Amino acid sequence: MEQTTGSRRRHASTTAAAVIALVLSTASMLAGGDAATNINVFPEQLQWRSSPSIPATIQLAKVYGDPALPGPFVFRARLAAGTRLLPHRHPDERWVTVLSGTYRSAVGATYDPDAITEYPTGSFYVTGPNLPHYSHAKTDALIQEQGIGPTGIEYVSAADDPRNAH
Repeated sequence: MEQTTGSRRRHASTTAAAVIALVLSTASMLAGGDAATNINVFPEQLQWRSSPSIPATIQLAKVYGDPALPGPFVFRARLAAGTRLLPHRHPDERWVTVLSGTYRSAVGATYDPDAITEYPTGSFYVTGPNLPHYSHAKTDALIQEQGIGPTGIEYVSAADDPRNAH
């Protein structure tokens, strides 16, 4: 029994170390480039826009970089309560932080409300590249996503893609 507890502690410690390393390497990568560069972004500077590739109840604002180009990017998404983003995938790994509200997400090619994990304000998770996943804003929510571009979105079912609506 003690060995199992010790093993769990080592696993938790290893997991915590991996998360810290990911955060530090991401911060280092985002800060990389010209060492003399200093970038500040304040909420009132964000330019919120809709995108034809996602539901109209979601607005996006670029924070850093350009998701369409090679290199790191950060964007924020505002989702109205009840918004669902049906199963889709991105070519890049995504690091997601819930800045406010309650956001739900799960991995899978079919929307299953019983499989969804609820992420309250302050939560963080990672979705792997090309991994089908879906989301639902339980309340109005603000999330921040980052990855390495170029990126895009491909829906598991073409019928779920707003760009195909007639």
